[in-house]
Amino acid sequence: MKKTLLSTFLLLISFGFSQAQVSASWKLLENHFTEAPHHWAELVLKNTSGKKIDSGWKLYFNTVFLSVNAEVKNPGLGITHLQGDFFVLEGQSPALAAGEEVRIEYRSAEPYLKNSYAPEALVFLRSDGSHFEVKDYQVQEISSDGLAEMAKDTPLPIPTGELTYERNEGLSLLPEDALPPFLPSPKSWRYTGDPLRIKNAALAVSDIPEFAKESKFLLEALGKGYHPRIDAAEAPVQIQLEKVSGLPDEGYRLSIRDRKVLISASQPQGAFYGVQSFLAMMPGEFWKEASGQLILPQVEIEDAPAFGYRGFFLDVARNFQPKTQILKILDMMAFYKLNVFHFNLANDEGWRLEIPGLPELTEFGGRRGFSTDEAEFLWPYYGSGADPSKSPSGTGFYTISEFQEILRYAQARHIEVIPEFGVPAHSRAAIRAMEKRYRALMGEGREEEALQYRLAEDDDQSKYLSAQNFKGNTVCVCQESVYTFYEKLVTEVQGMFRDAGVDLKNWHTGGDEVPRGVWTASPVCNEFIAENPDIQQQDLNDYFRSRAAEILKKHGLQMGGWEEIGQSHQGETVVPNPKFADQNWRLYAWNAVAGWGGEDMAYKLANAGYPVVICSSANFYFDLAYDWDPDERGHTWSGVTDLYQSWKTVPGKLYLSHDLTIEGKDWDWTAVGSNFTRLTAEGRANILGVSGQVWTETIKGTEMLEYYIFPKMLGYIERAWAGDPAWSDADTEAGMRAARESEWNVFANAVGQKELPKLEGMFGGFAHRVPKPGVAVRDGMIFANVQTPGLIIRYTQDGSDPTASSPIYTQPIPKKGGEKFRVFTRSGAHGGLLELDREQKTIDGRELE
Repeated sequence: MKKTLLSTFLLLISFGFSQAQVSASWKLLENHFTEAPHHWAELVLKNTSGKKIDSGWKLYFNTVFLSVNAEVKNPGLGITHLQGDFFVLEGQSPALAAGEEVRIEYRSAEPYLKNSYAPEALVFLRSDGSHFEVKDYQVQEISSDGLAEMAKDTPLPIPTGELTYERNEGLSLLPEDALPPFLPSPKSWRYTGDPLRIKNAALAVSDIPEFAKESKFLLEALGKGYHPRIDAAEAPVQIQLEKVSGLPDEGYRLSIRDRKVLISASQPQGAFYGVQSFLAMMPGEFWKEASGQLILPQVEIEDAPAFGYRGFFLDVARNFQPKTQILKILDMMAFYKLNVFHFNLANDEGWRLEIPGLPELTEFGGRRGFSTDEAEFLWPYYGSGADPSKSPSGTGFYTISEFQEILRYAQARHIEVIPEFGVPAHSRAAIRAMEKRYRALMGEGREEEALQYRLAEDDDQSKYLSAQNFKGNTVCVCQESVYTFYEKLVTEVQGMFRDAGVDLKNWHTGGDEVPRGVWTASPVCNEFIAENPDIQQQDLNDYFRSRAAEILKKHGLQMGGWEEIGQSHQGETVVPNPKFADQNWRLYAWNAVAGWGGEDMAYKLANAGYPVVICSSANFYFDLAYDWDPDERGHTWSGVTDLYQSWKTVPGKLYLSHDLTIEGKDWDWTAVGSNFTRLTAEGRANILGVSGQVWTETIKGTEMLEYYIFPKMLGYIERAWAGDPAWSDADTEAGMRAARESEWNVFANAVGQKELPKLEGMFGGFAHRVPKPGVAVRDGMIFANVQTPGLIIRYTQDGSDPTASSPIYTQPIPKKGGEKFRVFTRSGAHGGLLELDREQKTIDGRELE
């Protein structure tokens, strides 16, 4: 017993010692926004092991935001780009005595914008080949005021308290009866009386057989929040679902009057959305804790969607999300009347679906962790962790049964699932997995099997780097085994749908961001071109698209892909490709950075004859940061997107969707509109709908995903269902801007007063973002406001951080110094801290550049 205790004690001491080998710290030294933009930073490593660390060590780390040719100031050391966001600091690394530290300075060729841009997930590799994760790591942060000072010579709108206050000045708290009954706002509604307060009354539901599933869904949902102790003296609530002709397939009418609820629809989809609208009128308390009381508005509603395609795209390849979260996302989609789940299941950084006969795809491509050679699993992209068995964002996939559960769950909610497996680029996980298969079978002498599904070739010397900085991520389109693999994939996935009792109609091929330089030094492609004189090197992408389309057509599937599959190049200009315009390929138009000239590509493609889904990166990419605050995680390559940016999108007049370019310059509606492609009658008919996207490079875990999408996604949801906002039809620009401000006030109030309280409770609750307040000082008085009225602003004046019991801001207060502000929801959730007097004028004693 004593030996066991001693062994355990020594093991714990050893474990603790091994976890404290090296500490690290990082800080920004210089930040340049103009004249060759770049930043300098310093990384300090300290030997905390208590004994010498030999020379020859290496430091691996992740960051999406470091240039691949970063310059290191220290002689003998360099930063080598490996793949994607994975780098290694290596070279003549010095020995470190116990307690000794080394300072490494490096330069990267872009400005530093976010506190999350620093290197992360540091892995220290000793000279003897052993490694450990550096857990003791501190990153020095910059403030909004500090970043604003750095960017003062640019128009970049850094959201200081003052700027945020100015943006919110047109908002005011509105009475509840001035708000729509729920979001997305119905086409028409009319309140007909005071709300009904139902207590312990029975529910009597009647329906027709065609709507039986919808009425069952309603009863089950109500049962989660309404637990009455039936009082015979209370008249029951009569709920009836009826079928009527003349309503659109997804349209409905809903009437609540005198304890009678009538939902009318012509099709089950419409009945389902009527049910969801009834549930959407339940207050936040209903979703958090069951009670015997219901509060029902008396209202008349007539409603139908503007678009038939209302999609939500989720990437689980770059960082994984578990099945339980996917089901929760589907519940959210149904609640907000979205009807297409675009499911990205494979990319360079991961393969997330079990495929019979090809176990390597998930055994290799579904696992990430640290190694020096990426032989047994993928590298730990996006800081997903060194241990593949303890990497929930890097390691994971859906079994066939789990995937089929997702399919059936979606079907029950009238949601179509469209799988995406990106080709020919974005395929590194599949390529590496099939290479592992190839080598194993070749080692067994089974050459024919080894070559059957191979995606790469031996001697391709083509040099290229993808948009996400991957090498070797594009399949060899001249190799017949690529098409054998693709048809195997299509057949197996189609079988999963069929066995789940779900129709697979649409398939997304990806097709985007094929790097320049692919196949240019490919012996297989050179031979293929020589044997096929009608095909030139520049035609290989089109050749692949044609072959993929043939496979999908053979299996009765409609082909879809990102906008690139319907584009070609005329010199440096991207134009619709007339070659495939009559093939009915569905194009997802995404590349719409404000100010770069491609904002009207969706219209050009639709006018050319392609069915188009508008996915505008500048409006509907929810992995973009909420704003330019350095504390807000997320991408900025297409600008930033918050609730307002997604809400003010005008799908039918996209030039009205912006006020600023990505650089922060004014966006002139008149000037831009005069050169903007206009939809023809055919083009307008080809706009199928809209889609909101979440790519997950910067997202780890379920809570972070929810933070990224709520509340900003509510603006998209409004546009997906309601279509173009009313303000966009005003006759003058001044009229449009005035009407937009009024309509935005209504919508922002609906979010703050109604939707956020529901989001905190429904489906287990969503970890939504709470904004920072706007704060301004005018004549010695402090004024504060918030983007979504209905939230609570609290403050302190004693230097402490505001809590849920701090004073509530209701009117301007005298400035004393040291004030801090924070926004809270009614439940006590809060957003980021705003310190009124916090300024960052220097970095490490240096004046900000």
